[in-house]
Amino acid sequence: MSIPPHPQSSPGPYPPPGPYGQPGQYGVPQGWYPPSAPQKTNVLAIVAFIMSLVCAIPLVPLILGIVALSQIRNRGEKGKGLAIAAIAIHGATIAFYAIFVVLGLTGSLDDGPAPERDTSGQVTGSGSGQVNDIRTGDCFNMDDDLAGVQDKDGGQARRSVRIVPCDQPHKGEAYAVFHLEDGTYPGTAKVVSIAEEKCGGSKLADYVGKDAEPSEKVDVYYYYPQLSSWTLGDREVTCFLADSSGPSKGSLRATGGS
Repeated sequence: MSIPPHPQSSPGPYPPPGPYGQPGQYGVPQGWYPPSAPQKTNVLAIVAFIMSLVCAIPLVPLILGIVALSQIRNRGEKGKGLAIAAIAIHGATIAFYAIFVVLGLTGSLDDGPAPERDTSGQVTGSGSGQVNDIRTGDCFNMDDDLAGVQDKDGGQARRSVRIVPCDQPHKGEAYAVFHLEDGTYPGTAKVVSIAEEKCGGSKLADYVGKDAEPSEKVDVYYYYPQLSSWTLGDREVTCFLADSSGPSKGSLRATGGS
């Protein structure tokens, strides 16, 4: 029996054996490196985005979004888009509510047809207006309950009123309107002191007549600027007479002069 020839090995030289009987290698050995870890999404960016959508506590999503951007930059995390979206969404929400508040303070949300007046300025047809639209001699209605604002502190009155002819039922009748000096807000106590002095002086006597008998049911009230309206340019004080027990008809103005 013949013995088949030994299969010929592949051509080419082989490197000499290396240490410990391992074959040697040519060139630089190939290293083994573990796979890189996937990037994590920043937790604050996720929380800020979710809170901005559900209109959470004011400013919190904005602050979280800014902090998240800083962390993402330092840590190399994902979520930059979420953080930017949270800042943009909550910023727009804050701007919307700010505009809404300003419109509410100025009464622009309640605007309607203005009252009709004759050539002398006297109201002949009822209409909507703001406190600063009231003129001396105007009669008007407001939503505030006068029985609850007789204390000196007053409170934040609604700016919207409905101006009506005085022969129609009304709560208030303005007998004087004057402006305070410009400058920084002098404080509620100072403004109230000025209003009491000027509304309770000769202006009332000149309007109702010096010989008029004071009514026990009619009291003196006044609208005055508060800090919130002062910043919007309000400087006007409106003195008016009203019966806290309910609306009345007719004017208290002296017809024959004084």
